[in-house]
Amino acid sequence: QIIRDQDNTLGVLSKSAQTLGETAKKINTELQDQEKMLKELDDDIDKETEKLNFVMKRMGRLLKTSDNKQLCLIIGLFVLAVVLVFLVINT
Repeated sequence: QIIRDQDNTLGVLSKSAQTLGETAKKINTELQDQEKMLKELDDDIDKETEKLNFVMKRMGRLLKTSDNKQLCLIIGLFVLAVVLVFLVINT
């Protein structure tokens, strides 16, 4: 009787271990997928940062002007660029 109970308990424990193993494999797969997505996001952010730096350098040169209309246009374009970068990151 005791041996049967132990066998039953070991059977339940074995099934639990198998279920835990399958769950661990699924978690591992999910983590690998998320790591890939994070790397892609990091690459996208790096590209957009480079573009923004280019725009900022050009704006720095343009800001040396004293024409108010040009300054307003530059500020407007900068705001537009920031909004576009924000939209690219969030989509």
